[in-house]
Amino acid sequence: MKHLLTLFIFVIILSFGNAQAQTTRIVSGSTSFSVKFILGTCDGTFDAPKGSAVFDEKNLKNSSFNITIAATSFKTNNNSRDKDMKSEKYFFVSKYPEIHFKSSKVEKTGGQYQATGTLTIRDVSKTVTLPFQAKKNNDGGYSLYAKFDINRLDYNIGSKDWKLKDIVSVDLKAEIR
Repeated sequence: MKHLLTLFIFVIILSFGNAQAQTTRIVSGSTSFSVKFILGTCDGTFDAPKGSAVFDEKNLKNSSFNITIAATSFKTNNNSRDKDMKSEKYFFVSKYPEIHFKSSKVEKTGGQYQATGTLTIRDVSKTVTLPFQAKKNNDGGYSLYAKFDINRLDYNIGSKDWKLKDIVSVDLKAEIR
């Protein structure tokens, strides 16, 4: 009986600890990008990121992100370009409909947060570290903002082309609760 009572108390303590670092979901946000090309800069968007997040600024070891962005939602306000970017030559959305990031570590360095994890685009997964800012909202949730660059060639998005730069700048915003 004593062992059963000890086990019961342990389960209650464990449950309380898990309630403190509870999984939240992304309730709104945006994903935009820009890439330079021969005629200027191409700006575009994807639908808002979706997924789950655990963010505890006081205990970052318990923080994590598991986010997807629908590659099929690619938009630049140019139907011809959008169709081409969704093709096998670039994002190949019929085979790889999502872009995915799953963190393995969240930490704060030099006053800025960063999430290290696996970024998967198309058929390529790479370990990346993404810097982000977090602001606590009045409702207890957080506003997250990340701005980073990726090399599209690292993820088989197109090929080397003098008309299109390799580096793509990404802005990701999310509200989590």
